[in-house]
Amino acid sequence: MDFLIEQFGNWKFYLIGAYPKGPLGGLSINIAIALLCMIISFFIGAIFGMGRLSCRRYISYPCIIYIEFVRATPALLLVFWFFLFIPSALGTNISLFWSSVIALSIYSTAYQAEIVRGGILAVPRGQMEAALSSGMTRFQAARTVILPQAFRMMLPSFVSFFISLFKETSVIYIIGVIDLTQAGVIISQRQPDRMFASYLCMAIGFFVVCFSMSRVAKTLEKKVGILDLSSYRPTVCRTDLSLYPRGRGKSAA
Repeated sequence: MDFLIEQFGNWKFYLIGAYPKGPLGGLSINIAIALLCMIISFFIGAIFGMGRLSCRRYISYPCIIYIEFVRATPALLLVFWFFLFIPSALGTNISLFWSSVIALSIYSTAYQAEIVRGGILAVPRGQMEAALSSGMTRFQAARTVILPQAFRMMLPSFVSFFISLFKETSVIYIIGVIDLTQAGVIISQRQPDRMFASYLCMAIGFFVVCFSMSRVAKTLEKKVGILDLSSYRPTVCRTDLSLYPRGRGKSAA
């Protein structure tokens, strides 16, 4: 255990990198990027998720193509694209931090879209029908009845996806971002005889964050009473969030 205890002398570098004398790094940069990507991708993903529910093919098909393409693309490849090709195409430099945020936000958007879609479809059909029968417009019913219930059911899946996204941030070390993984690599290069301890400290850092968030997800699942929505795939199409099956149209109301 002595070799592991020695690594705790490098705790600051593992947690915040060279900050404040240098850029923020270590575990903090992983958490910061994951949080930013979650926020950005939620709003964009909500648009694509609701767009995929549309019975208008010119809306749903582009959303489906985007979602399926991004989900089939490794996060590492997206990070490389934005690091190597996008700056040269635009003729401008993007910082490593924002390059990572943009790439992982695009990656996250597809998964957030599926969570939003699953959450909306998990709301019972009778909710929209009851709202419409009370005199609400479709927009009012969606905003005040459907989406609040759907968001509540999405919460456990959002937390579960954050855990997955947080682990995916480990790929950014490959472009030179000094995150927790890169910090461990740097320390192991400085102390080759302590390489195992360095990588063990990296694993502990990821484990603490992921385990803590998994407990939060389990608690939310018990309170909300719904499983992960990211893989929820009912064969129902809604027009303007109205729960109409494909082919019935608005006459069902």
